[in-house]
Amino acid sequence: MNHSIPHLSAHPLAPSALAAAEILYTDLDGTLLGLGGSLLVDADTQPSLTTAAAIVDVNRAGLTVVVCSGRNRIQIAEIARLCGWRGFIAELGCVVVPDRGDDPIFRTGVWGADALRAGETPFQAIERAGALDALRQAFPGKIENHAPYHLNREATHVLRGSLDVVAGQAVLDELDLAICLVDNGIIHPLSTTLTDVSEVHAYHLMPAGVSKAGALAEDLARRGLARANVLSIGDSASDVKMAEETALCVVVGQATEDARVCEAAAAYDNVAATTGRRGDGWAEFAAAWIAARQG
Repeated sequence: MNHSIPHLSAHPLAPSALAAAEILYTDLDGTLLGLGGSLLVDADTQPSLTTAAAIVDVNRAGLTVVVCSGRNRIQIAEIARLCGWRGFIAELGCVVVPDRGDDPIFRTGVWGADALRAGETPFQAIERAGALDALRQAFPGKIENHAPYHLNREATHVLRGSLDVVAGQAVLDELDLAICLVDNGIIHPLSTTLTDVSEVHAYHLMPAGVSKAGALAEDLARRGLARANVLSIGDSASDVKMAEETALCVVVGQATEDARVCEAAAAYDNVAATTGRRGDGWAEFAAAWIAARQG
């Protein structure tokens, strides 16, 4: 493990942050969910109720959890419902649903009022701008749609593969629409059509100026909550940026092995790590949160 990120039990801010927190913003894949997107497995994909039991414990304690993920609105609405949660943030901050049944709020960052054509979604605008074709031409065999998660999207495109994010962003910067390329961490798809790619990452194409942290800040203002009462947990460099709006940001164990996560965490003094990986780490964090709240 890379020890540049302090463990949750040793972080000086953790005791007070955990005790004061009323709400958690959680990532899904690689954080709450195990490999294959399953809740009912441990970090090694063996059948386990550990994470599910932790969800029950958090709900029983009366604590609020808001999913904040790159998945689409349809997927997250169902996952949140099954977990007994209500509001959520989808597509890396581009789609916000404050409470169950509310109409979605779409966030388009720096785009002007005329960026979208009549009846067009941000997803369609990114496609119209030629972003996917430009990346495929620049990185042949290294990028593809992240099936099936690329379906039913309203604001972002989700891809998988391996490319230099700086070089990829330079390609997108040549387009007429301001589009940002975000690396959302290492994934383990069952199969791909990629060529000579050993480490597969998920990537999002999204309106420039949108982030999980920005959506989180707007959601907190809507709820009337202060940063001191908020926690976040994830497994990627983009998740670490939620530290800007939360008293404590936690990354699960395997994230400490990702150089991008460690580099991102170095910019903040309120990032801690669990020992447990994936859902086991989420359960470890949940137990610490509940214990702190109970005094």
